[in-house]
Amino acid sequence: MMKRKENNNPMAHDLQVTNHELVFGKNPVLEVIENSSLQVNKIWLSETLKDNDIKQRVISYAKEKRIPFYMVPEEKIFSLTKTKNHQGMVLSISPIKYKSVSEVIHESVSSSKIILVAHEIEDAHNIGAMIRTFIAGKGNGVILTGRKNIGINATTIKTSAGALFHANFARVTNCINVINELKKNNFWIVGTANSETSKSVYEIDFPEQVAIIVGNEHEGLGELIKKNCDFLAKIPISDKVDSLNVSVAFGVILFEILRQRIS
Repeated sequence: MMKRKENNNPMAHDLQVTNHELVFGKNPVLEVIENSSLQVNKIWLSETLKDNDIKQRVISYAKEKRIPFYMVPEEKIFSLTKTKNHQGMVLSISPIKYKSVSEVIHESVSSSKIILVAHEIEDAHNIGAMIRTFIAGKGNGVILTGRKNIGINATTIKTSAGALFHANFARVTNCINVINELKKNNFWIVGTANSETSKSVYEIDFPEQVAIIVGNEHEGLGELIKKNCDFLAKIPISDKVDSLNVSVAFGVILFEILRQRIS
């Protein structure tokens, strides 16, 4: 497919992508075109993009898949992404396809046997960071719960550096229903909570199948959710710090579980 020269007006075509997620930056874009099955709708490349190798990889992909691609001024890329951290490339993908909770559980049972339940997480950067850590730890099953949960968007994709495309996602409102379904499938529920009833993550003998539940950045996990957990885990830290960032705390717990499995 021949490349097209877009209208030089930076705002041209913006209305055509409002129903889709935008992915931008070198690593996320390459993850989409080389390692995922997501549908790509359009591709924009900056006229000033200097990395010819990446440019040709993206253009070859567009031609092979017959996807429209455009060489545009730098201002156009900025108008789409609203950031200077776009590295001269952006593409429009169809929204992430969420699976059912049972599908995510089934696929996790046959692989890592660890599931991340992110409840009421409002910061897309936190979800993206947790997913990147989770994939690094060979996990793949993610269940997003709660009405406040930000879900998967362009910021999440960017923060995960494309690792997000290796995960399976479900999204539901009721976390208790998710916990019950996990328990029916022999998952033990580990909630993260810095409370008196919590045990140090280093004192818990984690079972084979584990679901780690992390809560809202400000409020943590609600009392009902904590009561339905099999364990409440905390991370011993200095009294000079109130708490850890939720994505950091998740990483510590995840890799303690993995450490136990190989020790």
